[in-house]
Amino acid sequence: MRIPVAVAAVVLVGAACGSGASPTPSGTPAATATEAPSATPCTPVEIEWYVGLGTGENEEQIPQEEAVVAAFNDSQDCIDLKLTVVDNTEAADTLATRIAANDAPDIIGPIGIRALQSFGDQLLDLGPYIADVDLSEIDQSLIDAYNVGGKQIGIPMAVYPSFIYYNKSLFDEAELAYPPHEVGAQYEGQDWTWATVRELAMKLTVDTNGNDATSASFDPANVDVYGLDAQFTENDARAWSTVFGGSGSVLAADGTTAQWPDNWRTGLQYFYDGIWKDHFVPNQTAVQALAAGNTFQSGRIAMDVVHQWYTCCVYPGEGTPAVTDWDIAVLPVGPDGNITSKLHADTIGILDSTENPDQAFEALGFLSQSPELITTWGAMPAIESQRAAFFEGLDERFAPLEIDWNVSTLMLAYPDNPSHEAFMPNFLEADSANKDLGSKLWTTPGLDLDAELDAQVELLQGIFDSAN
Repeated sequence: MRIPVAVAAVVLVGAACGSGASPTPSGTPAATATEAPSATPCTPVEIEWYVGLGTGENEEQIPQEEAVVAAFNDSQDCIDLKLTVVDNTEAADTLATRIAANDAPDIIGPIGIRALQSFGDQLLDLGPYIADVDLSEIDQSLIDAYNVGGKQIGIPMAVYPSFIYYNKSLFDEAELAYPPHEVGAQYEGQDWTWATVRELAMKLTVDTNGNDATSASFDPANVDVYGLDAQFTENDARAWSTVFGGSGSVLAADGTTAQWPDNWRTGLQYFYDGIWKDHFVPNQTAVQALAAGNTFQSGRIAMDVVHQWYTCCVYPGEGTPAVTDWDIAVLPVGPDGNITSKLHADTIGILDSTENPDQAFEALGFLSQSPELITTWGAMPAIESQRAAFFEGLDERFAPLEIDWNVSTLMLAYPDNPSHEAFMPNFLEADSANKDLGSKLWTTPGLDLDAELDAQVELLQGIFDSAN
Protein backbone atom coordinates (compact mmCIF):
# COMPACT_ATOMS: atom_id res chain seq x y z
CA MET A 1 0.00 0.00 0.00
CA ARG A 2 1.30 3.46 -0.91
CA ILE A 3 0.33 6.22 1.52
CA PRO A 4 0.17 9.77 0.11
CA VAL A 5 2.56 12.29 1.59
CA ALA A 6 -0.40 14.50 2.49
CA VAL A 7 -1.57 11.92 5.00
CA ALA A 8 1.87 10.86 6.19
CA ALA A 9 1.10 12.65 9.42
CA VAL A 10 -1.49 10.03 10.30
CA VAL A 11 0.44 6.98 9.17
CA LEU A 12 1.29 5.83 12.65
CA VAL A 13 -1.81 6.70 14.63
CA GLY A 14 -2.47 3.06 15.37
CA ALA A 15 1.04 2.47 16.69
CA ALA A 16 0.98 5.67 18.71
CA CYS A 17 -2.36 5.00 20.35
CA GLY A 18 -1.95 1.32 21.10
CA SER A 19 -1.27 0.43 24.73
CA GLY A 20 1.74 -1.67 23.79
CA ALA A 21 3.14 0.28 20.86
CA SER A 22 6.15 -1.31 19.20
CA PRO A 23 9.13 0.91 18.30
CA THR A 24 9.17 -0.59 14.81
CA PRO A 25 7.41 1.33 12.02
CA SER A 26 3.89 0.50 10.94
CA GLY A 27 3.01 0.67 7.26
CA THR A 28 -0.76 0.65 7.75
CA PRO A 29 -2.64 3.87 8.47
CA ALA A 30 -5.27 3.69 11.18
CA ALA A 31 -7.08 6.67 9.73
CA THR A 32 -6.93 9.13 6.87
CA ALA A 33 -8.01 12.74 6.75
CA THR A 34 -11.52 11.64 5.69
CA GLU A 35 -12.02 8.76 8.13
CA ALA A 36 -13.63 9.03 11.53
CA PRO A 37 -11.12 9.20 14.39
CA SER A 38 -10.37 5.99 16.23
CA ALA A 39 -12.09 5.49 19.57
CA THR A 40 -9.20 3.39 20.86
CA PRO A 41 -8.12 4.88 24.20
CA CYS A 42 -4.51 5.91 24.62
CA THR A 43 -2.20 7.59 27.06
CA PRO A 44 -0.68 10.67 25.39
CA VAL A 45 3.04 10.43 24.68
CA GLU A 46 5.10 13.62 24.84
CA ILE A 47 7.28 14.34 21.78
CA GLU A 48 9.68 17.29 21.89
CA TRP A 49 10.45 19.31 18.75
CA TYR A 50 13.74 21.21 19.09
CA VAL A 51 14.09 24.36 16.95
CA GLY A 52 17.13 26.61 16.63
CA LEU A 53 19.75 24.66 14.68
CA GLY A 54 18.81 26.48 11.48
CA THR A 55 16.06 28.93 10.72
CA GLY A 56 12.89 29.04 12.81
CA GLU A 57 14.12 30.72 15.98
CA ASN A 58 13.39 34.30 14.98
CA GLU A 59 10.79 36.12 17.03
CA GLU A 60 8.55 36.57 13.98
CA GLN A 61 8.56 32.82 13.20
CA ILE A 62 7.71 31.35 16.58
CA PRO A 63 3.96 32.18 16.64
CA GLN A 64 3.38 30.28 13.38
CA GLU A 65 5.38 27.29 14.65
CA GLU A 66 3.31 27.32 17.82
CA ALA A 67 0.14 27.40 15.70
CA VAL A 68 1.24 24.35 13.71
CA VAL A 69 2.04 22.46 16.92
CA ALA A 70 -1.40 23.36 18.28
CA ALA A 71 -3.03 22.16 15.05
CA PHE A 72 -1.26 18.82 15.31
CA ASN A 73 -2.23 18.37 18.94
CA ASP A 74 -5.85 19.22 18.11
CA SER A 75 -5.86 16.65 15.29
CA GLN A 76 -5.31 13.64 17.56
CA ASP A 77 -5.23 12.62 21.22
CA CYS A 78 -2.31 10.23 21.48
CA ILE A 79 0.67 12.58 21.10
CA ASP A 80 1.44 15.80 22.94
CA LEU A 81 3.88 17.70 20.72
CA LYS A 82 5.98 20.25 22.60
CA LEU A 83 7.97 23.05 20.97
CA THR A 84 11.39 24.06 22.31
CA VAL A 85 13.06 27.08 20.67
CA VAL A 86 16.73 27.82 21.40
CA ASP A 87 18.82 30.74 20.14
CA ASN A 88 20.75 29.73 17.01
CA THR A 89 24.11 30.69 18.50
CA GLU A 90 23.57 28.27 21.39
CA ALA A 91 21.38 25.56 19.86
CA ALA A 92 24.09 23.13 18.67
CA ASP A 93 26.05 23.23 21.93
CA THR A 94 22.87 22.95 23.99
CA LEU A 95 21.73 19.95 21.98
CA ALA A 96 25.11 18.23 22.32
CA THR A 97 25.00 18.77 26.08
CA ARG A 98 21.50 17.35 26.32
CA ILE A 99 22.43 14.32 24.24
CA ALA A 100 25.41 13.64 26.52
CA ALA A 101 23.12 13.92 29.55
CA ASN A 102 20.59 11.44 28.08
CA ASP A 103 18.04 14.25 27.90
CA ALA A 104 17.74 14.53 24.13
CA PRO A 105 14.64 15.83 22.34
CA ASP A 106 12.86 13.62 19.83
CA ILE A 107 12.70 15.80 16.69
CA ILE A 108 15.27 18.38 15.57
CA GLY A 109 14.98 20.98 12.84
CA PRO A 110 14.65 22.82 10.58
CA ILE A 111 18.26 22.03 9.98
CA GLY A 112 20.45 22.21 6.90
CA ILE A 113 22.45 19.36 5.44
CA ARG A 114 25.72 20.56 6.99
CA ALA A 115 24.30 20.90 10.49
CA LEU A 116 22.62 17.52 10.16
CA GLN A 117 26.04 15.97 9.65
CA SER A 118 27.14 17.20 13.08
CA PHE A 119 24.60 14.79 14.53
CA GLY A 120 24.48 12.39 11.58
CA ASP A 121 25.44 9.26 13.49
CA GLN A 122 22.75 10.01 16.09
CA LEU A 123 19.81 10.27 13.71
CA LEU A 124 17.15 7.64 13.23
CA ASP A 125 17.00 5.83 9.89
CA LEU A 126 13.65 6.86 8.42
CA GLY A 127 13.91 4.40 5.53
CA PRO A 128 11.57 1.78 7.02
CA TYR A 129 9.07 4.47 7.95
CA ILE A 130 8.80 6.02 4.49
CA ALA A 131 8.72 2.71 2.61
CA ASP A 132 4.91 2.93 2.47
CA VAL A 133 4.68 6.70 2.09
CA ASP A 134 4.02 8.15 -1.37
CA LEU A 135 6.72 10.79 -1.80
CA SER A 136 6.14 11.14 -5.54
CA GLU A 137 5.73 14.93 -5.24
CA ILE A 138 9.33 15.15 -4.02
CA ASP A 139 12.12 14.56 -6.53
CA GLN A 140 13.91 11.28 -5.80
CA SER A 141 17.31 12.93 -6.17
CA LEU A 142 16.40 15.24 -3.28
CA ILE A 143 15.36 12.30 -1.14
CA ASP A 144 18.64 10.57 -1.99
CA ALA A 145 20.56 13.63 -0.81
CA TYR A 146 19.47 12.75 2.73
CA ASN A 147 20.60 9.14 2.43
CA VAL A 148 23.89 9.01 4.31
CA GLY A 149 25.72 5.73 4.73
CA GLY A 150 22.56 3.84 3.82
CA LYS A 151 20.48 5.73 6.40
CA GLN A 152 17.63 8.01 5.34
CA ILE A 153 18.26 10.69 7.95
CA GLY A 154 15.69 13.21 6.73
CA ILE A 155 12.90 14.01 4.31
CA PRO A 156 13.33 17.11 2.09
CA MET A 157 11.10 19.92 3.26
CA ALA A 158 12.53 23.24 2.12
CA VAL A 159 14.94 23.36 -0.80
CA TYR A 160 17.26 25.98 -2.24
CA PRO A 161 18.82 24.97 -5.59
CA SER A 162 21.64 27.11 -6.94
CA PHE A 163 21.81 28.71 -10.36
CA ILE A 164 23.26 31.80 -12.04
CA TYR A 165 21.90 35.21 -11.14
CA TYR A 166 22.93 37.62 -13.88
CA ASN A 167 22.92 41.40 -14.17
CA LYS A 168 21.20 42.12 -17.47
CA SER A 169 22.41 45.72 -17.51
CA LEU A 170 26.06 44.60 -17.54
CA PHE A 171 25.36 42.17 -20.40
CA ASP A 172 23.61 44.93 -22.33
CA GLU A 173 26.50 47.33 -21.77
CA ALA A 174 28.95 44.72 -23.10
CA GLU A 175 26.57 43.90 -25.98
CA LEU A 176 26.60 40.22 -25.05
CA ALA A 177 23.76 37.71 -25.22
CA TYR A 178 22.20 36.54 -21.97
CA PRO A 179 23.12 33.07 -20.65
CA PRO A 180 20.82 30.07 -21.35
CA HIS A 181 17.61 29.43 -19.43
CA GLU A 182 17.13 25.84 -20.63
CA VAL A 183 19.13 22.70 -19.97
CA GLY A 184 20.96 21.66 -23.14
CA ALA A 185 20.72 25.08 -24.78
CA GLN A 186 23.87 26.49 -26.33
CA TYR A 187 25.40 29.92 -25.84
CA GLU A 188 26.12 31.62 -29.15
CA GLY A 189 26.75 28.28 -30.85
CA GLN A 190 28.89 26.83 -28.05
CA ASP A 191 27.95 24.15 -25.55
CA TRP A 192 27.15 25.67 -22.17
CA THR A 193 30.16 24.47 -20.16
CA TRP A 194 32.41 26.10 -17.59
CA ALA A 195 34.90 26.71 -20.42
CA THR A 196 32.24 28.75 -22.21
CA VAL A 197 31.44 30.57 -18.98
CA ARG A 198 35.13 31.45 -18.63
CA GLU A 199 35.22 33.06 -22.08
CA LEU A 200 32.04 34.97 -21.35
CA ALA A 201 33.14 36.04 -17.87
CA MET A 202 36.43 37.43 -19.17
CA LYS A 203 34.55 39.60 -21.69
CA LEU A 204 32.34 40.86 -18.86
CA THR A 205 35.27 41.62 -16.55
CA VAL A 206 36.26 45.25 -17.02
CA ASP A 207 38.94 47.43 -15.43
CA THR A 208 38.53 51.07 -14.48
CA ASN A 209 39.79 52.13 -17.92
CA GLY A 210 37.11 50.12 -19.71
CA ASN A 211 39.37 47.26 -20.87
CA ASP A 212 37.97 43.75 -20.55
CA ALA A 213 39.99 40.78 -19.31
CA THR A 214 40.66 39.52 -22.84
CA SER A 215 42.55 42.73 -23.68
CA ALA A 216 46.34 43.04 -23.47
CA SER A 217 45.73 46.44 -21.83
CA PHE A 218 43.59 44.98 -19.02
CA ASP A 219 44.72 46.04 -15.52
CA PRO A 220 43.95 43.26 -12.98
CA ALA A 221 44.91 45.56 -10.10
CA ASN A 222 42.01 47.89 -10.88
CA VAL A 223 38.97 45.78 -11.74
CA ASP A 224 35.65 47.60 -11.82
CA VAL A 225 33.31 44.74 -12.83
CA TYR A 226 33.91 41.01 -12.35
CA GLY A 227 32.40 38.45 -14.70
CA LEU A 228 31.70 35.71 -12.15
CA ASP A 229 31.39 34.96 -8.46
CA ALA A 230 30.06 32.16 -6.26
CA GLN A 231 28.66 34.36 -3.56
CA PHE A 232 28.45 33.51 0.13
CA THR A 233 30.40 30.29 -0.43
CA GLU A 234 32.93 32.07 1.78
CA ASN A 235 36.05 29.92 2.26
CA ASP A 236 34.48 26.48 1.89
CA ALA A 237 36.80 24.51 -0.41
CA ARG A 238 34.30 21.64 -0.68
CA ALA A 239 31.61 24.05 -1.88
CA TRP A 240 33.87 25.67 -4.50
CA SER A 241 34.93 22.23 -5.73
CA THR A 242 31.28 21.27 -6.15
CA VAL A 243 30.19 24.47 -7.91
CA PHE A 244 32.92 24.22 -10.54
CA GLY A 245 33.71 20.50 -10.49
CA GLY A 246 30.48 18.63 -9.77
CA SER A 247 29.49 16.16 -7.08
CA GLY A 248 32.20 14.58 -4.99
CA SER A 249 33.41 13.81 -1.51
CA VAL A 250 36.56 14.06 0.58
CA LEU A 251 35.56 10.70 2.06
CA ALA A 252 36.01 7.59 -0.07
CA ALA A 253 33.34 4.91 -0.35
CA ASP A 254 34.95 2.87 2.44
CA GLY A 255 34.00 5.61 4.90
CA THR A 256 37.53 6.02 6.27
CA THR A 257 39.87 7.08 3.45
CA ALA A 258 40.47 10.76 2.66
CA GLN A 259 40.54 11.91 -0.96
CA TRP A 260 40.08 14.90 -3.24
CA PRO A 261 38.45 13.55 -6.43
CA ASP A 262 39.84 14.46 -9.84
CA ASN A 263 36.73 16.42 -10.87
CA TRP A 264 37.02 18.43 -7.65
CA ARG A 265 40.67 19.14 -8.38
CA THR A 266 39.71 20.36 -11.85
CA GLY A 267 36.89 22.51 -10.50
CA LEU A 268 39.02 24.05 -7.78
CA GLN A 269 41.80 24.78 -10.29
CA TYR A 270 39.22 26.57 -12.46
CA PHE A 271 38.16 28.71 -9.52
CA TYR A 272 41.75 29.42 -8.43
CA ASP A 273 42.82 30.38 -11.95
CA GLY A 274 39.71 32.54 -12.25
CA ILE A 275 40.98 34.60 -9.33
CA TRP A 276 44.74 34.76 -9.86
CA LYS A 277 45.37 34.04 -13.56
CA ASP A 278 42.33 35.19 -15.55
CA HIS A 279 41.06 37.70 -12.96
CA PHE A 280 37.34 37.26 -13.66
CA VAL A 281 36.58 36.08 -10.08
CA PRO A 282 37.15 38.43 -7.11
CA ASN A 283 39.59 37.42 -4.38
CA GLN A 284 38.73 37.77 -0.71
CA THR A 285 39.84 41.39 -0.45
CA ALA A 286 37.80 42.37 -3.50
CA VAL A 287 34.76 40.48 -2.21
CA GLN A 288 34.75 42.43 1.03
CA ALA A 289 34.93 45.68 -0.95
CA LEU A 290 31.81 44.76 -2.95
CA ALA A 291 28.80 45.60 -0.74
CA ALA A 292 30.61 44.10 2.26
CA GLY A 293 30.56 40.65 0.70
CA ASN A 294 27.11 40.80 -0.90
CA THR A 295 28.84 41.01 -4.25
CA PHE A 296 25.93 40.72 -6.69
CA GLN A 297 24.04 43.42 -4.80
CA SER A 298 26.94 45.79 -5.49
CA GLY A 299 26.05 45.89 -9.19
CA ARG A 300 29.61 44.97 -10.12
CA ILE A 301 29.20 41.22 -10.63
CA ALA A 302 27.86 40.07 -14.00
CA MET A 303 27.13 36.42 -13.09
CA ASP A 304 26.79 34.95 -9.64
CA VAL A 305 26.29 31.31 -8.65
CA VAL A 306 24.13 31.38 -5.55
CA HIS A 307 21.01 29.75 -4.12
CA GLN A 308 17.27 30.33 -4.32
CA TRP A 309 17.35 31.90 -0.87
CA TYR A 310 19.38 34.81 -2.30
CA THR A 311 16.14 36.45 -3.38
CA CYS A 312 16.32 37.84 0.16
CA CYS A 313 19.30 39.98 -0.62
CA VAL A 314 19.44 41.13 -4.24
CA TYR A 315 18.24 44.53 -3.07
CA PRO A 316 19.60 46.38 -0.03
CA GLY A 317 17.40 46.94 2.99
CA GLU A 318 17.69 50.68 2.50
CA GLY A 319 18.71 52.96 -0.33
CA THR A 320 18.57 52.67 -4.11
CA PRO A 321 19.42 49.21 -5.52
CA ALA A 322 22.54 49.01 -7.67
CA VAL A 323 21.01 46.09 -9.57
CA THR A 324 17.85 47.15 -11.37
CA ASP A 325 17.43 44.51 -14.09
CA TRP A 326 18.35 40.88 -13.48
CA ASP A 327 17.29 37.33 -14.21
CA ILE A 328 18.49 33.77 -13.62
CA ALA A 329 20.13 31.16 -15.88
CA VAL A 330 20.92 27.46 -15.77
CA LEU A 331 24.27 26.16 -14.62
CA PRO A 332 26.72 24.76 -17.20
CA VAL A 333 28.00 21.23 -17.64
CA GLY A 334 30.98 20.53 -15.40
CA PRO A 335 34.23 18.61 -15.92
CA ASP A 336 32.51 15.40 -14.83
CA GLY A 337 30.08 15.74 -17.74
CA ASN A 338 27.12 16.64 -15.54
CA ILE A 339 25.20 19.71 -14.44
CA THR A 340 25.49 20.11 -10.68
CA SER A 341 23.34 22.53 -8.72
CA LYS A 342 24.88 22.84 -5.28
CA LEU A 343 21.89 22.31 -3.01
CA HIS A 344 20.96 23.80 0.30
CA ALA A 345 17.97 22.25 2.00
CA ASP A 346 16.20 22.20 5.30
CA THR A 347 14.61 19.18 6.87
CA ILE A 348 13.67 17.81 10.22
CA GLY A 349 15.06 14.60 11.65
CA ILE A 350 14.54 12.24 14.57
CA LEU A 351 17.28 11.41 17.04
CA ASP A 352 17.75 7.67 17.41
CA SER A 353 17.69 8.05 21.19
CA THR A 354 13.95 8.71 21.10
CA GLU A 355 11.93 6.29 23.18
CA ASN A 356 8.92 6.73 20.90
CA PRO A 357 10.04 6.57 17.26
CA ASP A 358 6.59 5.77 15.86
CA GLN A 359 5.02 8.77 17.53
CA ALA A 360 7.97 10.97 16.60
CA PHE A 361 7.58 10.00 12.95
CA GLU A 362 3.87 10.76 13.02
CA ALA A 363 4.63 14.26 14.28
CA LEU A 364 7.47 14.64 11.77
CA GLY A 365 5.10 13.69 8.96
CA PHE A 366 2.68 16.42 9.97
CA LEU A 367 5.41 19.05 10.24
CA SER A 368 7.17 18.09 7.02
CA GLN A 369 4.11 18.71 4.84
CA SER A 370 2.98 21.93 6.52
CA PRO A 371 2.90 24.80 3.97
CA GLU A 372 2.60 27.26 6.86
CA LEU A 373 6.06 26.32 8.10
CA ILE A 374 7.57 26.53 4.61
CA THR A 375 6.18 30.05 4.22
CA THR A 376 7.38 31.06 7.67
CA TRP A 377 10.89 29.85 6.86
CA GLY A 378 10.94 31.65 3.47
CA ALA A 379 11.76 28.47 1.58
CA MET A 380 11.01 26.86 -1.76
CA PRO A 381 8.80 23.84 -0.95
CA ALA A 382 10.15 20.39 -1.71
CA ILE A 383 6.55 19.33 -2.36
CA GLU A 384 5.86 20.26 -5.97
CA SER A 385 2.20 21.24 -5.57
CA GLN A 386 3.13 23.97 -3.08
CA ARG A 387 5.58 25.79 -5.37
CA ALA A 388 3.18 27.79 -7.55
CA ALA A 389 2.07 29.91 -4.61
CA PHE A 390 5.70 30.38 -3.56
CA PHE A 391 6.76 31.74 -6.95
CA GLU A 392 3.63 33.91 -7.23
CA GLY A 393 4.75 35.63 -4.05
CA LEU A 394 8.19 36.27 -5.56
CA ASP A 395 6.61 37.63 -8.75
CA GLU A 396 4.71 40.18 -6.69
CA ARG A 397 7.85 41.13 -4.81
CA PHE A 398 10.03 41.72 -7.88
CA ALA A 399 7.45 43.20 -10.26
CA PRO A 400 7.69 44.63 -12.86
CA LEU A 401 10.66 42.33 -13.58
CA GLU A 402 9.68 38.94 -14.98
CA ILE A 403 12.12 36.46 -13.48
CA ASP A 404 12.26 33.03 -15.12
CA TRP A 405 11.66 30.92 -12.01
CA ASN A 406 11.45 27.82 -14.17
CA VAL A 407 15.26 27.88 -14.07
CA SER A 408 15.13 27.22 -10.33
CA THR A 409 12.78 24.29 -10.84
CA LEU A 410 15.02 22.86 -13.57
CA MET A 411 18.12 23.08 -11.39
CA LEU A 412 16.38 21.25 -8.58
CA ALA A 413 16.76 18.07 -10.64
CA TYR A 414 20.59 18.29 -10.50
CA PRO A 415 21.56 18.40 -6.80
CA ASP A 416 25.03 17.53 -5.62
CA ASN A 417 25.02 13.98 -4.32
CA PRO A 418 26.94 13.40 -2.12
CA SER A 419 26.27 16.82 -0.69
CA HIS A 420 29.14 19.28 -0.41
CA GLU A 421 28.10 19.46 3.26
CA ALA A 422 28.15 15.68 3.75
CA PHE A 423 29.33 13.86 6.85
CA MET A 424 33.05 13.53 7.59
CA PRO A 425 34.62 11.75 10.58
CA ASN A 426 35.52 14.36 13.21
CA PHE A 427 33.22 16.64 11.25
CA LEU A 428 33.91 19.98 12.93
CA GLU A 429 37.70 19.58 12.83
CA ALA A 430 37.63 18.37 9.22
CA ASP A 431 35.31 21.19 8.21
CA SER A 432 37.62 23.73 9.82
CA ALA A 433 40.61 22.27 7.98
CA ASN A 434 38.81 22.51 4.64
CA LYS A 435 37.94 26.13 5.30
CA ASP A 436 41.53 26.89 6.23
CA LEU A 437 42.47 25.58 2.79
CA GLY A 438 39.77 27.73 1.22
CA SER A 439 41.08 30.84 2.94
CA LYS A 440 44.58 30.12 1.66
CA LEU A 441 43.39 29.69 -1.93
CA TRP A 442 41.24 32.82 -1.71
CA THR A 443 44.07 35.03 -0.50
CA THR A 444 47.32 33.57 -1.88
CA PRO A 445 48.49 33.64 -5.53
CA GLY A 446 51.15 31.37 -7.01
CA LEU A 447 50.22 28.12 -5.27
CA ASP A 448 50.75 24.64 -6.73
CA LEU A 449 47.16 23.48 -6.28
CA ASP A 450 47.83 19.76 -6.69
CA ALA A 451 50.53 19.93 -4.02
CA GLU A 452 48.17 21.83 -1.72
CA LEU A 453 45.45 19.24 -2.23
CA ASP A 454 47.82 16.32 -1.68
CA ALA A 455 48.80 17.89 1.64
CA GLN A 456 45.13 18.48 2.45
CA VAL A 457 44.28 14.82 1.87
CA GLU A 458 47.10 13.80 4.21
CA LEU A 459 45.82 16.25 6.84
CA LEU A 460 42.25 15.00 6.50
CA GLN A 461 43.36 11.39 6.79
CA GLY A 462 44.88 12.14 10.18
CA ILE A 463 41.68 13.87 11.27
CA PHE A 464 39.54 10.98 10.07
CA ASP A 465 41.80 8.40 11.73
CA SER A 466 41.56 10.17 15.08
CA ALA A 467 37.80 9.62 15.03
CA ASN A 468 38.21 5.84 15.16
